Amino acid sequence: MLKIFYSPHRFCIFILFSGCTCQYYTTTTTVGSDVSLTCTYAIWKYDRLPFCWARGSTSAFGCNNEVLKSDGTSVKSRLSWRYDLRGNLGNGDASLTITQVQEADSGKYICRVEIPGWFNDQEVETTLNVVPGILIMQ
Repeated sequence: MLKIFYSPHRFCIFILFSGCTCQYYTTTTTVGSDVSLTCTYAIWKYDRLPFCWARGSTSAFGCNNEVLKSDGTSVKSRLSWRYDLRGNLGNGDASLTITQVQEADSGKYICRVEIPGWFNDQEVETTLNVVPGILIMQ
């Protein structure tokens, strides 16, 4: 957000940095299963865009605690072989798949899509809950 204050004697510009997280999800799965964390963007509007997945938080300039990075066409880096992209990148599907989920995988994950321009990246936040045993859906 940009706020401009003007008076005859002073001209000030204040830039307020605020997170642009637009979507929140919670996903529950069991130990040993594979899970996909949803993240999509409007490829028809932007074409293929770089994105990253982080654990915990992001900054104004990218992903902290990065688990996976993509240029929009393929995976460029990953923290572990268990992190993968199985969606159709050509359709804007940046969803993260974690294989053989462990209880230590529980926590907050953030997908950050680098939208062109200043401070308008798209973020999708998912809280992953990993439970032991068999998950019974009601």
